[in-house]
Amino acid sequence: MKFHHLAWATTVVIGLQMILAGIIVGEDAGFVCPNWPVCGHPVSISGSLMFELVHRFVAALLGVFVIWLFIWLLVSYRQNRAMMWTCCLGLVSLLIQIVYAGLIVLFVFPGTATTVDVLNSMVMLSLFVHLANLAQRDDQIKHSVVLEAPNPQRTALKRAAWMLYVCGLLAVAAGAVFRHTGASQALFGQDSYISSHGRHVPPSQMLSQSLLGIHMVTAVLLVLAGIWFVLTTFKHKYLRNVSVLIFAFIVIQGILGVVSLQTELEIVVVTFHWGVAGLIIGVIAFALSRLYLPGANAKQELS
Repeated sequence: MKFHHLAWATTVVIGLQMILAGIIVGEDAGFVCPNWPVCGHPVSISGSLMFELVHRFVAALLGVFVIWLFIWLLVSYRQNRAMMWTCCLGLVSLLIQIVYAGLIVLFVFPGTATTVDVLNSMVMLSLFVHLANLAQRDDQIKHSVVLEAPNPQRTALKRAAWMLYVCGLLAVAAGAVFRHTGASQALFGQDSYISSHGRHVPPSQMLSQSLLGIHMVTAVLLVLAGIWFVLTTFKHKYLRNVSVLIFAFIVIQGILGVVSLQTELEIVVVTFHWGVAGLIIGVIAFALSRLYLPGANAKQELS
């Protein structure tokens, strides 16, 4: 196994962990294990408990992968400052995720607090996408792949990519607040999610509609940023396939958002909605990362 293979595997595990977290939210199973890091005495023996146990196992696996990456970096790549910094930031993000998740369970934080967890998971995913890209490019350099000079036109692409990334995070944050305040359920007269967090007064219909409106506005901003990024990539003939893929995911995400409301938050649809959000941020991070890498030969870069 090469280092970049492990880095990409770690990125996939992060994505799997995020999907499992989405299922746990949908199942209102965040507190089925009242203790942390061990489960303690489960509140109930059910499928929800199984999802929570798998979630914790995958979290432990992710920790092993990240520590493995860090040790490998120290041994073989400590002179590569970009890779070292990226891995260190990824490790910090993982530690924040672990500690904060533990505090949520131990002190039964309100659902809104999970928004921090959500955004940090997106940042962590982005960091490990960048690390995998850096490692893969380093491997290409070692195997004498012909490199080209940095393209001065990348400035416009970076601007469009950063705008797309920020809009993506805003949409994710707005969606997380809408979901984790219980506002999404309150629209349909449900309150199981906030009840599982020890709260029994759901948001008002006015607040719920307002949060939905904010989420829709951020979704529109994401669409506009996606269009700008696609046009920019086609103008400069760089990352065109990636930009089209991102926009396709954005369209799918919008459809899933509508369907999730039409089905009154059916868990399969909502989980796909969350999973595609992670894909969008991950692929945007991939595109953004590519813009900061040394250029490879033109035939590869223009694909």
